[in-house]
Amino acid sequence: MSLPLALLLAGSQMSVIVENRIVAAAPAGQNAAAYLAIANIGDREDRLIQTSCECAERVEIHRVARGPDRAAMTVEPALTIPPGGAAEVRPGGDLHLMLIGLRAPLTAGQTVYVNLRFERAGPMSAAFTAVDDTGAGWTAQLPPPTRMHPAFRALSFLAGSCWRATFPDGRQTDTHCFSPIYGGSFMHDRHVVVGGPTPYSGETLYRHMVMEMQVRYDYRASDGSHSGGQAVPAPNGVFFPAETHRGEDGAEMVIRSSWTRDGDNAYVALSEMRRNGRWRQMWRMRFERVGPAAE
Repeated sequence: MSLPLALLLAGSQMSVIVENRIVAAAPAGQNAAAYLAIANIGDREDRLIQTSCECAERVEIHRVARGPDRAAMTVEPALTIPPGGAAEVRPGGDLHLMLIGLRAPLTAGQTVYVNLRFERAGPMSAAFTAVDDTGAGWTAQLPPPTRMHPAFRALSFLAGSCWRATFPDGRQTDTHCFSPIYGGSFMHDRHVVVGGPTPYSGETLYRHMVMEMQVRYDYRASDGSHSGGQAVPAPNGVFFPAETHRGEDGAEMVIRSSWTRDGDNAYVALSEMRRNGRWRQMWRMRFERVGPAAE
C-alpha cells in the first residue's frame, strides 16, 4: 500500500483498500466516468453507500445493462464488497462512478478527490487521476504481476504461474493459477478439476491481515462448499493448520495441508483429514509449473 493511500485510510477502520483510481478527462459541464478497485480486508460485508466530489454536482454509481440493440443505465444505491473479497469497477465493465456536471474541466494528469462513505469502514477521501484513455490508465496502475507483500514470502514462488497435478486415481487433474492483486496485499487462486464425473472448480483469496500480522484465506467451491483459515510459513513451503471445510448440505470435515517446494518448478501438496481424533492422509500430489497465469 502506498503511503498516501495509507494516510487516507488512517481515519477509517482500515478494513478496505481502494486502488486503481482513475477518471476520464472531460470538459466543464460534461459528465466523467470514474473507476476504482475496492478490496475488503475485514471479516464482514461492507458497502459503498455514498459518493460525492466538490468537482461535480453529484456522483452516482451506474450500472449498464447491455441488450442486443441498446444499453440501459440504472443508478445503484450501493456497491457491496464481500468479506475477504473485492469489487472491481473497471473500464469496459458493467459498473462505473459517474461524476455528473463537472464544475471545471478535467485534464489528463490532474487529480481530483472523491469522497467515499462505506457502511462499516466509514468515510474516506480518495485521489483519482484524470486520464485521456481509461483502458490504458487502468492497465498502467496495475501492480507488476510478481510483486508481493513480504508477508506472502512462503507463497510468493507460486505467483504469476499455473500449476497442475494428477490425482491418485490417475484420471483427474487439478490446475491452480495464482495471481497477485491490489498491490500484492492479496493473492487470487483459481483452480479447476477435470476428468471426474462432474466439473469442479473453486477460488481462494489470500489476504494479508495487517493488525494480526498473518496471511488468511477464504475458499469457495462450485459445489457450494467453503472453508477458511491461516497460511503459515514452513520450512521450504507453507502450512495450513486445521480448518473446517463445510459442504453445501452442512456436512463438515476437519482438514490440514502442507505445500513443500520440490525444486523451482514443482511443489508437493499433502492433505490430511481428522477422523476419530487421528489424522489420516487424504492424498499426496506433486504440482508442476505448466505456464503463466492469465492477467
